[in-house]
Amino acid sequence: MDGSPQRWWQWMLMYPTIVIALAGALPQYYQWISAAALGLPFGDSGDARQQRSAWDRNITCLVGHDIDHIKPTSHTNYAIDLTPCPTGDILVTLTPLQNPDLRVTRWVITQTILTQVADNPRSTIELAQVTAPAAGPNSVRILDIKQQGATVVRRIQRSDNTCVDETIDANTGRHLDQKPASCTKF
Repeated sequence: MDGSPQRWWQWMLMYPTIVIALAGALPQYYQWISAAALGLPFGDSGDARQQRSAWDRNITCLVGHDIDHIKPTSHTNYAIDLTPCPTGDILVTLTPLQNPDLRVTRWVITQTILTQVADNPRSTIELAQVTAPAAGPNSVRILDIKQQGATVVRRIQRSDNTCVDETIDANTGRHLDQKPASCTKF
């Protein structure tokens, strides 16, 4: 027996099944191609697109305004910095205490969270009230920000009046580079 279908009904079952299986995988192929185009290793390209969109939407919020950075105290091995924007999105920066160069910055897109909650009537949210602490020795002010494709550069003035340029990958939130800069806008 050579393994090929011998009867007509075997042909009718085998080939449509192969076509259906390949067509059903099209969304996965699209995810792989989108991830490769964004430079992500088989990652969730939808999340990367949402992060980049959040940078686009909130870039004016981060520039030139005296935004209150919320730095809650926590008993973790990383520092937390929150920057809320009028759109409702919150920029979260996590800085490992052992290696501050491995900071990660990601947007929390509150509308997405609220939409998911609205779609699921059984889920509930408890909102904790967080008060912003007074500006301490680690306070920062964003002087300017620019986006170059998938890269975001923030010029930050620290509490000691020194400035740095932070380079962030807009897709992943990973901090790529940090270098001293002048305390002026781009």
